[in-house]
Amino acid sequence: MIRGSLKDWRKATELLTRILDVREEDKRDAVIEQVEKLLTEREELQPNIQPPFTDEEQEFGQELLQLEKILQAKLKVFMKDIRLDISEQQKKKVSVNAYMDPYNQVFRDGTFYDKKK
Repeated sequence: MIRGSLKDWRKATELLTRILDVREEDKRDAVIEQVEKLLTEREELQPNIQPPFTDEEQEFGQELLQLEKILQAKLKVFMKDIRLDISEQQKKKVSVNAYMDPYNQVFRDGTFYDKKK
């Protein structure tokens, strides 16, 4: 007999792996909310998962470990995508500012530099 907390943990983990497959930027905020909710749910279940475990629960736990590895990899990719988007936005901001004020970086000390030789 497998404990309900283990089954709930697996259900939350499987849902997380399915949710993290969504890659569309316009749905990202909803995905982040769902991920946070499911991670909180798993965190609340964790204290209920304590030894001793039956043989059946041991086997179930091995399956959960495999699922957990998949989940960690998907979370890592999701975080990497978010970081890339943030860095792209920062680059765009810098280039837009440079376009709007092209003389911002020019050295203005009043001297004249003759470029002819």
